[in-house]
Amino acid sequence: MTRSPAAPGGTLVLSPFGARLLTLAGLLPVGASVICAVVGGLAGFLLLPELCQETRLVRSSMSRVTARTLTGERSVDLTRIRDVRLLTTFSYGGASHAVVVRDRDGVRVGLTTVRSQRALVRALTRVRDAKGGPGVSPAARAHLGLGVRWHRKLHTVIIFLMLVISVSLYIGIVLKLAGF
Repeated sequence: MTRSPAAPGGTLVLSPFGARLLTLAGLLPVGASVICAVVGGLAGFLLLPELCQETRLVRSSMSRVTARTLTGERSVDLTRIRDVRLLTTFSYGGASHAVVVRDRDGVRVGLTTVRSQRALVRALTRVRDAKGGPGVSPAARAHLGLGVRWHRKLHTVIIFLMLVISVSLYIGIVLKLAGF
């Protein structure tokens, strides 16, 4: 059985709903779900995208990228790429992008350094003409310099709007469950 690194972040995001059930059972005070939403839920939203992103590149070769992440060291086989997506997050400095690559074994790493992304580009150009090649999103292609630049801009705008809407809905649902 494989352990999902997203489990702690998912637990934090869902904690207000568990707190609501415990409140209905009389085990927690009424405002506990709001406190869980403010502390746990928002921390989970911030933590989820960061779990598999590369914090430091360990090794990079023609066939493999090994990177240190928050959940430990991960190694992706570049000869067996399943899919490539662009992960966009936002902070005070603006948008930041990581190219999330997943291999056939299910190992997933968000590549952030230029060196690791260059290794990925070399791997993608080697398998470009092969049938059954990896699925690469248009935004990831654009970020890697293999596609049209406006795909990344459109992706960034859509992700920002989805983030604003989902956080607003999340807070609204939690406040509704808490009786506010």
